[in-house]
Amino acid sequence: MISARNITLAYGKRVLFDEVNINFIKGNCYGVIGANGAGKSTFLKILSGEIEPNKGHVEITPGERLSFLKQNQFEFDNETVLNTVLMGHKKMWDIMHKKDAIYADPDATEDDYMKAGELEAEFGEMGDMNQKVTQRTF
Repeated sequence: MISARNITLAYGKRVLFDEVNINFIKGNCYGVIGANGAGKSTFLKILSGEIEPNKGHVEITPGERLSFLKQNQFEFDNETVLNTVLMGHKKMWDIMHKKDAIYADPDATEDDYMKAGELEAEFGEMGDMNQKVTQRTF
């Protein structure tokens, strides 16, 4: 479960969120809707840790993670759907490219292949990245 507790964010006198509390429960599908400028993208940035709220915290329970793609409808036109989804998890995407680059290098050394093996293990464990509760308090 991903939980937001007492999230408050204001820019000057403009209050976007005041004491917001929400739980995103595994197995459910959620949509964030609202008028332009209402703070939808800002709220997702708070959940991901990209923006810090003035007050409150976000918790991600063990075994769960949050991945997202930035709002740019044309940025992924030349990518497959699978690659676009994987790009939403930047660390996974970066590891995948590093290991693939080693395998594609005809001059790769034994040390390079050892590094690729380490990257493969890390890539394979990505589902277990959050073994403890991640909490950010502001």
